Amino acid sequence: MHYMRKTHKPNIAIVDPKAHGIGFLYSPQDSPKGWDKEAPRWVYQLWDYILRGALELPNKPPSWVNVPQMMRLTITTYNVLEMLGEWEIARPYNFLLLPMVDPLYGFAFHRQANEKVLLVCPFSSKQKQWFDLECVNVYDGKKYRMLDCKKAKGSIRYNVVFPSQFAHLIIQYQQHPEAKSLAPDGSPCATETQGLLQRAHVIAGDIRYVGKETDRKWEEGEEISVLEFAATEYGRRGKVIASDEVKAAIQRIGINKCARESGFHRANFIRKLMRDVPVKRNSYTEFVRWLKGCNEVHLDQPKVPEDNPGVSVVSRT
Repeated sequence: MHYMRKTHKPNIAIVDPKAHGIGFLYSPQDSPKGWDKEAPRWVYQLWDYILRGALELPNKPPSWVNVPQMMRLTITTYNVLEMLGEWEIARPYNFLLLPMVDPLYGFAFHRQANEKVLLVCPFSSKQKQWFDLECVNVYDGKKYRMLDCKKAKGSIRYNVVFPSQFAHLIIQYQQHPEAKSLAPDGSPCATETQGLLQRAHVIAGDIRYVGKETDRKWEEGEEISVLEFAATEYGRRGKVIASDEVKAAIQRIGINKCARESGFHRANFIRKLMRDVPVKRNSYTEFVRWLKGCNEVHLDQPKVPEDNPGVSVVSRT
């Protein structure tokens, strides 16, 4: 896969840019008329800027770096229409824009930990006017204004949000570690890792049965329900009984030490494992993950007994 080619020194030409992880965003700048390439022009400009910086070539930030990141959505379900309430632009099959807002630093108003916030705003193809759009929280109907963090001065009202801008995206894209490979020394890749990367080997753990069901609206895309989609996982709600390997490891380490270092309660959890008392699967998985950090423990796949489908038992050999 080639992203660039060398031209006359000192210059490069982007050949085949990819939009991995950013293709869902609405273009911060329209491609010129007659643009016949598969990727929009802004993706070419993104890679040109990143690679020039890496190669220490003459560089200039794209003109759209301060534009807020937006995702285009379509109102196609009654639930979404109902959430938007009496908002005047909430009409079936209307387009909306969803601003990307950092969950920690993007909200100027006081936000409770359990408060749901999902902001949308009217659709506009004029990117330079996006900061002028009014946002509404689909969960409670409250309205907010977007503010450019570079232009924020003085006291800031609580009905303001700071959308993530494309300048932030460029930084994130350059600092994103390569999770599919290892560093030259075999350690996980970090932001500054350089050199010939190694192959990352994957060791399979428990088999988890996940449903392949998806919403038909995904085929059309740009629907707000995809943001709240959760895959169905089967066979994970019951309880499990510890395997002989896990109990043997607990005996070698000691019940008190296991409780002290793992954070699990000695009487309410670890002793239940030793006495074949069923425990929650998620807690068991977390404890085994800790256990593997100090002991090599092999677990067979859990199965559900016919006499009690609510309890899974780790098979023993």
